[in-house]
Amino acid sequence: MTETRSSLVTAFAFLAFTGACIPSGMVRSATRDGMRPILEQGIEGFVLEPDLVLAEGALGANLKLIEAVALTYPEDRAFRLMAAMARATFAFGFVKDELNSVKITYPGDRARIDALAARAKQSYRLGRLHAESVLYENKDFSEAMGGRALDVVDLETFDRALATLTQEDAAALFWVAFNWGGSLEIELDVVEATHLPRLERMAARVLELDEAYFYGVGPHLLAGTLKGFRSPALGGSPDAATVHFERAKILGGGALLPDVMTAALVYAQTENQEGFERILLEVISATIAADHALLDAMAKRQACRLYANLDLYFLDDAKPTPEACNAVPQKHPLREVETP
Repeated sequence: MTETRSSLVTAFAFLAFTGACIPSGMVRSATRDGMRPILEQGIEGFVLEPDLVLAEGALGANLKLIEAVALTYPEDRAFRLMAAMARATFAFGFVKDELNSVKITYPGDRARIDALAARAKQSYRLGRLHAESVLYENKDFSEAMGGRALDVVDLETFDRALATLTQEDAAALFWVAFNWGGSLEIELDVVEATHLPRLERMAARVLELDEAYFYGVGPHLLAGTLKGFRSPALGGSPDAATVHFERAKILGGGALLPDVMTAALVYAQTENQEGFERILLEVISATIAADHALLDAMAKRQACRLYANLDLYFLDDAKPTPEACNAVPQKHPLREVETP
């Protein structure tokens, strides 16, 4: 497993080097069939990488390469789906994560907060475009939509279009919904909130088509987040979110991200401090699983930040940060920094 992981990460790093150094004409001359397994192996190696610093650098360097390959071979949907996944992962795992950190550490730094929010939304927007282009290639779906965009079509037509999709469309539908939902979560206004029924319908359809997509955690994490990040008064449901997060943990072979989402979107919302502390400490002390190491590493970083700022969610004093968090790389201090 160690040798395999090392070779995959090396292949991904090599792609970044060639994308930057080899003339574009030579990259374009590479055969489509030759590029696909290299990119697929590279993405697999990326998910197996437990080092967050290395993973962020590798993904950032390779985003444009993946998108260039997608543009070079537009007839191959696999490349566009890779680009949609890469954009979503970059936005969720790194840009939005830093945004959440800066909001805590430097709450008065609006310029930095706004810049990170814009970067996250831009990456989500591009990821959605990649995935939508694949989704609309389904002729039955496209005809049912009547050439109209997802955010303007009426819900009855939208439901008919979703019903035409098959398991083969699950990945495209998931990445459209994940990127779209991620962008809305960054800054949900009154107008954007009107799109939430569409997102919930998309999430429900993905669950019907392939509930175990993306390492077992994807669809249920999406559905749980849509139910958890809103208050019950706005259509949220902590109970429904809990069901989805528990299912994601099972299908994901014990992945840690569902636990972090439970702490942030269920226990914090329902003022369950005991559950909040317990589940975060379990994540912080857990061993990272080799088969989805990056996702677990992301979860640990988020868990350390949430636990360190317990007093932001409950009427209690902050508690000492667990020693295990010292080994988790953070871009900014876990607590708010006092400004002069």
